Amino acid sequence: MEITKQKIDEIKKNLSNECIIYLSGPSSLQTPVDLMRSKSVLSVNGSAGYLIDNDVPIFAYVVCDGSFYKNCKDLFIKYSSYAKYTFISENVLEEANAEERELLINNCFILRDFCKSRGGLGRKIRYFIKSICNENIFIKCSKNRKVKTIAFSTDVSYGHFGSATVAFSALQIAITLRFKKIIFSGLDLNNLCERFYSEVRTQPTTLPSDLQYIIKSLSFLKEKYHGEIYNLSKKTAIPYNIIPFINMDDVTG
Repeated sequence: MEITKQKIDEIKKNLSNECIIYLSGPSSLQTPVDLMRSKSVLSVNGSAGYLIDNDVPIFAYVVCDGSFYKNCKDLFIKYSSYAKYTFISENVLEEANAEERELLINNCFILRDFCKSRGGLGRKIRYFIKSICNENIFIKCSKNRKVKTIAFSTDVSYGHFGSATVAFSALQIAITLRFKKIIFSGLDLNNLCERFYSEVRTQPTTLPSDLQYIIKSLSFLKEKYHGEIYNLSKKTAIPYNIIPFINMDDVTG
């Protein structure tokens, strides 16, 4: 489904003031189930299984990794059916056959890429013009071709920017929906970036090698967007001056 302003306005009607972005880091298991039941929860990839097992409603299910869809289709269908809304990237569509693609387009919101991380001078000039002309799109380009472009959107009806982690995509969705407070659960990204859940087929991850790029992306977002974004993780690779720590006791139930 196309993400339009009208559909976004409809989604906004029944939201809590605060949302939790429930990720796959081990610290997610420390977030109380009762607390999550009182919030709008955005879940990603395999983390949705824990929420389902514990009767936590999933407001939005977000998948941007084509390999997760390709290798875990049964889980994707189960989790997507449980969630109120499902958001997927174009990478997921690329892994679907013609029949699956039609089902995905009809039942999921498609996060379109408004720019790429790589490109020459001509592409970067177009990106610069795009960011000047649209107050909802922020793009930071380097003259050096080898330096990746950094970007984000405050309205995903104009597209989104992946930045090597589904957490960044989920954050742009939460910002679009104008939650007053956005709280990450499981934003660890340390060591080998282990997932808290077991996998029948272990999914590959580039998070350790992409960590510095992710930090730069979050830092750029924090520089331009001044909403309340917090991290529940006590063992995170993301500096607290970028995403501040919040105690569980300070998250209202």
